[in-house]
This record gives sequence, structure tokens and C-alpha cells, in this order.
Amino acid sequence: MRCNIVYKEDYPWDVRVEKLAKALSENGYDVTITCQNKKQNKQNEVIDNIFVSRLPRTHFLPPFMQRLVNFPVWFNPIWIYSIYKNSRNLKGGIIIVRDLPLVYSGVIVAKLVKAKLIFDMAECYPEMYASSQKFSKPSFLEGLIKNPKLAARYEKSSLRNVDQTLVMIEESKVRATKIGAPADRITIVSNTPFLNKFQGILHHHSGTRLKIVYVGFLTKLRGLDILIRAVSEFIKNGHSSDDIQVDIVGTGGEKNNLIELCEQLNVTSSVRIHGWLDQSDVDRLMQESNVGALTYRVCGHWNNTIPNKIFDYMLAGIPVLATPVIPIERIINETGCGIICIDQDPFDIALKLAQLRDSNVREDLGKKGYQAILEKYNWQKDIERLIKAVQ
Repeated sequence: MRCNIVYKEDYPWDVRVEKLAKALSENGYDVTITCQNKKQNKQNEVIDNIFVSRLPRTHFLPPFMQRLVNFPVWFNPIWIYSIYKNSRNLKGGIIIVRDLPLVYSGVIVAKLVKAKLIFDMAECYPEMYASSQKFSKPSFLEGLIKNPKLAARYEKSSLRNVDQTLVMIEESKVRATKIGAPADRITIVSNTPFLNKFQGILHHHSGTRLKIVYVGFLTKLRGLDILIRAVSEFIKNGHSSDDIQVDIVGTGGEKNNLIELCEQLNVTSSVRIHGWLDQSDVDRLMQESNVGALTYRVCGHWNNTIPNKIFDYMLAGIPVLATPVIPIERIINETGCGIICIDQDPFDIALKLAQLRDSNVREDLGKKGYQAILEKYNWQKDIERLIKAVQ
């Protein structure tokens, strides 16, 4: 059986695309990844037994033209041809399109080559666009391209023209059925980790010093400014700056703003903003930390997806500190793996941080999260659902 995974960004590297590709390859599928080529890498390459086919190199063109060639929109003829080229021998096989923008390119090609089409809805784009506009001011062009209403119409049509949809979480499945997707053609394949990701080492909690970690993109929606303000309030409440250490790892548009906020609040000794780190360094930080932060701003986007970080925190045996994002709150309440704080309230977060100074509390929450990963929220369970959906 052959499978073509269509990914609108450069590859490598994306953890979900890699996990899907490897899972299918290890279960007997001949897998190709068709991806963008903004970085102008060589067009064809084999990575971990996966054939990676990138869009044509266009280094001889002006930068604007290069971006235009790679722009991921369904009517881009370069994308349609590239997907077709890697799918023409797929009769009876599968095309998996990661994310909404290129779904209709997949619809066109799937009909031409008589393949089945799976839409991997890793993000709910209409909700993501609406939430981004709520908390930031997009440019005129960005407002046109990332229009929530247009994205919603396109998504609704897409869901009716694919053979199967993969969603990240139960809430996303409910949302998809409400806008017309047949419930029997939706499968939950989440962002859960491999059980051996951190060598199976369960964190042992001791002492009162908090070592908080966040790994991911640095955007307004992630609420990292709120976490930094909470650190300031925590210190104002009588705790020493040595009682807390926050490590923020990642890149994004908010990085400089977060650095400036730390300086304004005089918490630079307690908050370190690293930028992007190698995976080995991230794993080391995870093992050294004793709390995982998810102080996201509650919005429609987060209420219909799930970050892989919650499962990484649980696997590492560290408690999750989170705002009441619907799927995150549900998992925390179900498993007892963390503490919920009030949305966008640094004063409440500071009080919750004080509770987490108790190592017995952290140990209990961490063990419950780890046990839930062993029993339910692990990638092997999601592989089983993925293979069933593809078959």
C-alpha cells in the first residue's frame, strides 16, 4: 500500500508528520512526503526510509517569486502538480493532507488518480484565525488571507469531500460533526508521546524551589506574558527570586516583547528565555523541571485542539499548570495531573505557584499524569487508531 503525506511547510522537521510517516512505514506502507521548499533543499531525499519530495528549487528567482511558488493554497498549480507527480501510482492508495490550506489540492488529485483522501486536521484554521485576530492586530493583507469566515466556508466544504478526517481531540470531533462531517468518518489521532521519549524516567520531586518549563512557539495566544507577570506577583507575595526558575524555550513574534517584559518587571534572574534549543537540551530541561506551564489565553482555537506539551509534561512526571482551556481542563480533571488557574489572571497563577512549592503535591500530580500516559495517552494507542482509519 502506498501513501503520500502532503505537508505545507518544509520537512524536516515536524513531529506529527514524522510520527505519522514512521507509523505508516513501520506498518507496511510505502510513504512519500510532499512538502514545501522555502529553504531550497535538494528536491528529493530519503530520510529514515521515508521518501521526501520537495517542491522545485527556485533559488534563481527573486525572493518574492520563491515565496509565491511555495505559497500553500489549494489552487497553486505548483502544489497540484507536485502532489499529482507523487500520487500518480497511488491507485487504491492514500493521500493524507496535513492542514486545511491544501485539502482541495488533495481532492483534485485523489479524483484523478483514484486514491482515497484523508484530511489531517491538526489545527482548526477558522478558530485559529479568529483567535489570532482577537488578541493581535493583523495587517490588511494578513486579514484578507487569514479570514475566519472564508476559512470556515472552505473547511465545511472540505470535510464533505474527503474520505476520512483525523482530529486531535474529542472536542474537535464534536465541532466537525456540527458543521457536516459524518461522525463515522472522523478518527481521533492525538499528539501523544512515545513511552520511551524520556527513557521512561519518572521525575522524583523534592524541595520547595519551583523549576517551571514551557516549550513551544512564542505567541500572544500562549499567555507567556501572563506567566511572567505571575512570577512577579509570586515574588511580591514574599517569596525570594531564588524560589522560582522559569525556562521558556521557543521562537516566535513575542520573543522580544517577553524579554522586555522580564526587564520591566525585574524578573530576569527568575525567567530565562532561551530561543530554540536542540531536542537533547529540551529533554534535559524537561527532566530537570518540576512544573510544566500551559497558561494559554482561553479561546476557540485552544478549545478545539490539544498541545503535545501536556502529554510530555505528564510523561515526565511533572504537574501541569494550566488555564481552563476546555480539552486541557478535561484531561487534568480526568487524570488529576495538574492545577487549573483563572484565565489571564497572574494573581491567581501566583497563588497556584505557591501551592506547587509543596513537593508532596507535585509528586502526587506527577505520578497521576505519568500513570495516565501509560494507560491511555500514548502514541501506541494513537497508532492503532491511525492504522484502522487508513485501512
